Amino acid sequence: MKRLEDIPKKQSFKVPDGYFEDLPMRIQARIQAAEKKPLRIFEYSLVWKFALPVLLVGILSVAFWYNISEPEDSFSQLDTVPTEQLLAYLESDDITTEEIIENARFTSASINSLYEENEEIPTAELDDLTQQYDFNF
Repeated sequence: MKRLEDIPKKQSFKVPDGYFEDLPMRIQARIQAAEKKPLRIFEYSLVWKFALPVLLVGILSVAFWYNISEPEDSFSQLDTVPTEQLLAYLESDDITTEEIIENARFTSASINSLYEENEEIPTAELDDLTQQYDFNF
């Protein structure tokens, strides 16, 4: 078994001449150079790296949200079509009343607008309608 004293001592690292004498001056020069650097406000750092994309996505989503137009109520669109055209379409097409009711989307506001309480139909007009459509009471 070898002993530590038997292993030859070899200097594998060499320090340059005058290294430790020049070291304090080199450190001081680096510190002064760092102090002379101007302060950059818009430095690309982690804050800008992550905050800028989040800010852009937020602005774009708000702009997109406000540009979405709400679909109009189907009853308000039907108000623009003359009654004669609606009746002619319904008479010419083979649509049953059941199909119309199944496909209609009624809201409580649209149903309430159909039944206005202050609308009165004269009795003579009601009599004419009952005779025209042959209601048996």
